[in-house]
Amino acid sequence: MKTTNFIHHLKGQRFYKGQIAHVERIPARRARYGRLKKPLPPLLRDALKRVGVEKLYTHQAQAINAVREGHNVVVATSTASGKTLCYNLPVLEAIITDWRARALYLFPTKALAQDQLRAL
Repeated sequence: MKTTNFIHHLKGQRFYKGQIAHVERIPARRARYGRLKKPLPPLLRDALKRVGVEKLYTHQAQAINAVREGHNVVVATSTASGKTLCYNLPVLEAIITDWRARALYLFPTKALAQDQLRAL
């Protein structure tokens, strides 16, 4: 079902009447890719390729470059935009470089923590 048909369907439901305050269509835009100042280790590059990640998005490359330079980073992007790679790649890179490296992951919900654990 197309999005417009679904919204029209919802608006027609008695139980949903008046709950949709605003509808706006935002056109898709092309992905913007970034470059790392230093390439990822081959192990990580190969792992990314296996899951279909050929290039990093701009926000991912910027975040990883900043983390590598010792900066604190906050990434605020939409759902499913690849934020996880912004912190997992630097952590995994550190562990590959030094097996004694550690990271503490804090998540606001158990469900999100479990999702992230499965992704690793």
